[in-house]
Amino acid sequence: MKSGTIKHLDPDGQWNGMKKTKVTFRDGRAYTFFSKGEFTGSIGDTIKYNVTNEDMYNAKLVRDDFKNKKIKDNEVITEKKKSTNTFSYIVKQNCIKASANFHSKRVADIDDVLRDAEKMYNWINK
Repeated sequence: MKSGTIKHLDPDGQWNGMKKTKVTFRDGRAYTFFSKGEFTGSIGDTIKYNVTNEDMYNAKLVRDDFKNKKIKDNEVITEKKKSTNTFSYIVKQNCIKASANFHSKRVADIDDVLRDAEKMYNWINK
């Protein structure tokens, strides 16, 4: 496993349905990373990676490295994504959707929809 601080990011097209990003590090090394979405690193981030093909200069991110994400200049926060938080957001979204559907054929304002969504959410979390 290697690590490096990102100096430059260069989108490099697509290959086999994956986005290619050429990442240049401060020490001059450059590797191509493949991703389904946007490359998750930013300029100035120090990342850990494994070289998957030395001849083709391909590498793969080590995912544990992105628990810390740079927010502003020197401010770093730790993101701890718990499955319970994700579940809670999904339940909240479903309660709002159910409440909106319930009120869709009625004369109601947003306060009525949110009040009923909160009642549903609280009932689920008893």
